[in-house]
Amino acid sequence: MGFFANIVGSWKKSSKLRQLQLAIAPPGQTIDSVVAGFMQSLSERPDPKAAALAEFFNLCEADPGVKSVMDLENLKRADLQEIYAVLRALGLGQWVKGHFIALSTIAYPEPLLYFVWSRKRNVEALTIASNILDYWENKIPQGGLLAQVS
Repeated sequence: MGFFANIVGSWKKSSKLRQLQLAIAPPGQTIDSVVAGFMQSLSERPDPKAAALAEFFNLCEADPGVKSVMDLENLKRADLQEIYAVLRALGLGQWVKGHFIALSTIAYPEPLLYFVWSRKRNVEALTIASNILDYWENKIPQGGLLAQVS
């Protein structure tokens, strides 16, 4: 694949991931909309956020970089789902520079691998969260996140 094709492919992936992130976790949600979403999840009606989240995980699993991390670390979809839940519990269910951090972290190889390696090395959860936040705020350059645990 040529340089131009790589750029177009990357742009398409980023656009689709962003579209799904906006469907899963719209910025500026009020408490009322969160409660309404929770109540809908208890009903038998189809949940558009759940469908978007499933599609998001499909895209992650189909991405060659994420797939290589999953293969290297023997991760399954359930592991990605657990990582997403942990990141949200750590306070990373927030938007920074166009990324919903809890989702973007599992959609790109470097932050995903950083999270997995940090957990294996028993890095404190708040340190992991702080470093991931710094990464998405561009305080840690690409490649610098893995240097934290290499």
